[in-house]
Amino acid sequence: MKTIKIILTITLFSFLTSNAQITKGNWMMGGNLSLSNNESESTTGSNTQTFKANKFNIDGSIGYFPIDKLAIGLSPSFTWNNPEGSRNSGIGYGLGPFARYYYLKPEKRFNLFSHFEYIYYNGFSNGEKISSTNEFTIKNGVAVFLNSSVALELSLNYNNSKVDFESGTTSKFKEFNIGVGFQIHLEK
Repeated sequence: MKTIKIILTITLFSFLTSNAQITKGNWMMGGNLSLSNNESESTTGSNTQTFKANKFNIDGSIGYFPIDKLAIGLSPSFTWNNPEGSRNSGIGYGLGPFARYYYLKPEKRFNLFSHFEYIYYNGFSNGEKISSTNEFTIKNGVAVFLNSSVALELSLNYNNSKVDFESGTTSKFKEFNIGVGFQIHLEK
């Protein structure tokens, strides 16, 4: 029993005195999940139609801190999209650069951040390429450092994307969603 109390005390002490690894020379790796319901507008010639869909997104990130509080890196991404009223769901694979800035001092347990990224996707349905997408995302949120290396993140996200379908149709998406994710910060 005494050993358990000592372990709990050490764990609590390390949790309360942790600092973040968001300083120059460190690396971060992690990811974010988001669920959204979106509305899109498709235009073919002079004909415009509106569609609704559910979307599930997994974004990864691997970045480097060239200066304190600023990370730059790459984001691989996977998207699953299920249009309402359709039996054909689609998947997309993407990759692109990102930049992230933390606003508060590195030793803060809670830190606010802004994250900007661009991702280029290829979309597939039934095993065939159906689209290419250019997506810009802005995330603003809070990182809660559970210890010196692991942060839980909650964010509000805005995505603006343009999808060019192989059929010649173009769709534009503007969506807000809520994201939750983890980042692991690796020391130099």
